[in-house]
Amino acid sequence: MIQQGTERYTDWKVIGEGASATVYKAMDQFLGRLVAVKIIKEQFRANEMIMNSLRHEVIISRELRHPNICPIHDFYEGYMGVGIIMDLISGIELRKWLDQNRGHLLETAQQRFELFKKLLEAMSTAHTKIVHRDLKPDNIFIMDGDPTRPVIMDFGVALVGKGAGDDMIAGTAKYMSPEQWEAPNLVDKRSDLFALGIMGYEIFTDRIPPTTLKNVLKTRKPPRIPLHEIDPPSQYCAAIPASLDQVIIQMMAYEQQDRPQSAGDVLKALEGITLVGEEGGGFDFSIIGGKKEVDTERTVLVEGGVFLLGNGRGNANPNEKPVRKVTISPFRMSIYPITNREYQRFVESTGYAPPPLLHDSAFGRPNNPVVGVTYDDALAYASWAGGTLPSECQWEYAAKGGQKHPTFPWGEETPSSLHANIDWAQESTSPVGSCAAGKNPYGLYDLCGNVWEWCLDWYEPDFYGTLPAEGVVDPFNQRVSKARVLRGGSFDSSRQQGRCSFRYFAAPNSRSNAVGFRLVFAA
Repeated sequence: MIQQGTERYTDWKVIGEGASATVYKAMDQFLGRLVAVKIIKEQFRANEMIMNSLRHEVIISRELRHPNICPIHDFYEGYMGVGIIMDLISGIELRKWLDQNRGHLLETAQQRFELFKKLLEAMSTAHTKIVHRDLKPDNIFIMDGDPTRPVIMDFGVALVGKGAGDDMIAGTAKYMSPEQWEAPNLVDKRSDLFALGIMGYEIFTDRIPPTTLKNVLKTRKPPRIPLHEIDPPSQYCAAIPASLDQVIIQMMAYEQQDRPQSAGDVLKALEGITLVGEEGGGFDFSIIGGKKEVDTERTVLVEGGVFLLGNGRGNANPNEKPVRKVTISPFRMSIYPITNREYQRFVESTGYAPPPLLHDSAFGRPNNPVVGVTYDDALAYASWAGGTLPSECQWEYAAKGGQKHPTFPWGEETPSSLHANIDWAQESTSPVGSCAAGKNPYGLYDLCGNVWEWCLDWYEPDFYGTLPAEGVVDPFNQRVSKARVLRGGSFDSSRQQGRCSFRYFAAPNSRSNAVGFRLVFAA
């Protein structure tokens, strides 16, 4: 026991210095262990806001328990001043780790990815109680120098409980969200997601994105950058897949409603995302002895079976009825729509005329789906590749992913920007596979939004009515009409047009910046 009047904390040593506080290492004589103590500098002790922030930190810490949130044990008031008692953590700030590892993106890519996910997990827990409002690399400690063991610090400007906002501008401009500057009373958990988006971009690229408010004290106005104008992180780090590009960029949307709505939504979108090599998404072929060998890693086997073609629900259009029980034989389908990179190989190999947007600045990016292709263009590519276009029934069967009656490829949830590039979520197409939350149970991407996809059939609105109620195998419409079938919706479609059962059409010789295709192959 410590005798009355004896100082509990001794052997003070400075281990960190900030603008308003000094952090010390000290010995807790009562518990016999080292602790960290953050002491407010004397000139700030009369500042009521700073003192309230200290109390907030203690209260918040007692509300939250998470391995990636630094625990705070108590308020300190003694001969050293006023402050808070924290765990003593061995390690370095994330800012220092990033500086030390600048230029080593590929070697540390997996560690950076794990770090990013851990920060999201911690904030998912924190957001059940509070909003941080000052997330930045300086407020994240890396335990023992291991980036996969981050600890979030300094919840002092966080607000306890829902609706506790005020008109005070708080945070660090470089990582601050637009609403923190323009409407502080509207700050919520999506503001922290903006900061995490800025940090994520920096973590994966060693660069600060143009969405940063770092110059707002001079300009007095946050930058409003269209998302499609932001260089994707994969441009600077070849290990980043398009799906991770999309998540990070969407977190930095100017409007709160255009960002993911929670850290949990982002974590869900990250499920199944793995880091890749330089080639990124899309599937590839190798030509051996004049034959095309399908890369099975870029296609999936769709097992045959029986399913209900069409839609019997109240939201169905007349051309989606009547519902028919159809048998589909097994086939392989490309995981993504065909990309500009893949179509360019076809053009170079055959001398086939390139579509007009193959090298367009917005639509012609290598991993974006090729667009501006006619039905015959798509069929020519398919023939060269050793496959064909899917029939309308094959396409719908694959899109429904073995689910009973899904509205969208992933299920019933209304499409968000993490599910699909649809309803003008972006101003043009996006790299294939960008929307990881939209992957269906078969492992297929972009079946909702991005581009409409050519199907093999001629289009007739009453085609389903010509089929028997059940027992038909692998049907497709061969009766000549004025249009061919399109499926899936595009970046400029309404969300309802992205439903699995939605039928659309276009003249076979038409070219559109919203129409592409994918292939099927024999199983």
